[in-house]
Amino acid sequence: MDMEVPNLITFGEVALDIILAGVDEVPRRWAVLGHAREARAVTAGTAGYVAQCFSKLGGRASVVGKIGDDNVGKLVLDGFHRCAVSTKNLIVDDNANTEISTVILYNDGNKSSVVSEILPLTPEDAGNSLTSGKAFHFAGFLLYPKIWGKRAISLFKRVRKSGLFVSADPQMSATGVWAKPFEGILEHLDVLLLDEEEARRISRRERTLDAVDKLLLTNGPRIVAVKLGAKGCIVGYADRIRHIRAYKVTPVSTIGAGDAFDAAFIFGSLKNWSVEKTGRFANVAAAISTTQYGCMTAIPRAKTVEKLSRAYYGD
Repeated sequence: MDMEVPNLITFGEVALDIILAGVDEVPRRWAVLGHAREARAVTAGTAGYVAQCFSKLGGRASVVGKIGDDNVGKLVLDGFHRCAVSTKNLIVDDNANTEISTVILYNDGNKSSVVSEILPLTPEDAGNSLTSGKAFHFAGFLLYPKIWGKRAISLFKRVRKSGLFVSADPQMSATGVWAKPFEGILEHLDVLLLDEEEARRISRRERTLDAVDKLLLTNGPRIVAVKLGAKGCIVGYADRIRHIRAYKVTPVSTIGAGDAFDAAFIFGSLKNWSVEKTGRFANVAAAISTTQYGCMTAIPRAKTVEKLSRAYYGD
């Protein structure tokens, strides 16, 4: 699907999520049949989720990632097209299998996942498409160790020099290394979006507030936004660190809620809203995303999210 120049280019993981909800246990033997209350298959991956949520809010999004030339890849493409996400820069590899993530939501509230190979991706794969928008988001930086170091620094310098708003979300480390990959990177980011565990590991600080302070002070990004789930978020910028309470909903699935937050935070930043208004807007969008399976499914237009945010937070 072709479109105008995108507001947002997401770069990173693209996959198909198979969500099994309402599971008591997973059998280990063929003769025992397991049961799920509900099942969904959705276009996913952290780059995929961010692009779809951004588009649902009303922005123009383009995804740069890699899929295989297979039936799973066709399902992924269909999901992007349903959300009006541009796939003209999505790489289709004839010799690869599209990543599949099976996510199991247990009746006791726990969840687990099994993931197939994350297809390798390099900045060279994308050519000049990475600098053609208004914002660039590296979704799942720690999932791509082959890019770390000089390659990554060169990439972030290039997109920043092109005048784009630059953001990144680490996701879980593919190697167990957390802090070193970000050396020379943070100073090129407008915003670092991450959860509490990621913030503590990357900053090497135990307390979340100390982690935000360390990330900001050590040649850090302009803004740090830490996602706290049911506790809301913390935003740090300039000499301020603020906690924003959560927007309350009854969640069905939290899969991809952090990606919905990222999409909404980038959306608000491109509107030149204040950091705190943007954080409140992102809180609301992320909360709404948990009310259906597939984080982008429940996301409304930005005007609706903004209205709900004003009513709840009083801004």
